[in-house]
Amino acid sequence: MFCNPIFYQISSNKSDLDTLKKLGRRILCGSPTLNVLNIKLHTLMSDKKLLQQFVDSFQRLDDDMVALDGTPLELIVKREVDEWDSWRGDLDLWEPKRIDTNPDRLEPLYSRIAGRFPVMYEQLVLSFRWLEVDLQMIRLFANPPGVNLSGLTEAIFNDPIIADVLIPAGFVPFAYAPSGNYDALCFDLNAMTSQRDCPIIQFEHESILCDLKTGERWQRWESFRDLMTEIIFLNCK
Repeated sequence: MFCNPIFYQISSNKSDLDTLKKLGRRILCGSPTLNVLNIKLHTLMSDKKLLQQFVDSFQRLDDDMVALDGTPLELIVKREVDEWDSWRGDLDLWEPKRIDTNPDRLEPLYSRIAGRFPVMYEQLVLSFRWLEVDLQMIRLFANPPGVNLSGLTEAIFNDPIIADVLIPAGFVPFAYAPSGNYDALCFDLNAMTSQRDCPIIQFEHESILCDLKTGERWQRWESFRDLMTEIIFLNCK
C-alpha cells in the first residue's frame, strides 16, 4: 500500500527536508540513521502535524475497521467499494475523528494512575477519538467519543489483574502487543523526562496473570514520540 508522509517544514533548510524523504523508509530496517532521523523529524514536524500523521495511519495499517454493533455514530462512515469487494459494500466502517476535549477531563484518570501521560499521548487523547485499532506494531486502546474520558479509562483498567499489578508500580497500559499477543505495552512513568516523555515497556503477561507479579519486560521504544514516528513510516513505499 502506498503512503506519502508529509513533512511540515519548520526550518527553511531544504536539504534537511530532502534528507528526511530519502531516509524515511530506513526507519524500520535497523539503520544507524534512526536516531539522527528522529531528531530531524522532531525538529521539522510540528506536534500537531505529527499527531495528524499518526492518526492518518490508522486506516492505512488496519484493514478491518468495520463498524460493529454499538459503534458510536460519530465515528461511522460509509465507503465506496470496488466491484471485487462489493460483498462488503453493506458494511459500515469507522474512522478516527477530531474531537477536542477539555484537559480537565483527564484529572479523574490522572488521580487513578498517580501521574500524567506523555505530552504527545495526552494531546492525542484530548484531540481525537477512536476505537481499538491494530497498528501492526501495537494494538492501541480505544478512546471512544463521550462527554468525558470514561471509555479510555475503562480500556486501561479493563483487565483488573494487569492494572492492579502494573499501575501501582508506575507502568500505565495503553496498548497490547500485536498479533493477538496479550502482553501489555505501558508508559514507564518512573522514567518521565523533563520534556514529559517516557520509555515504552512491554510486559509478558503470564507472570502477571498467574503469579500476580511482573516477569520479563523489554523496553520497546525510548519514547511515545519515537513510537509514533515508526508507525507513521510503517509499510510506506
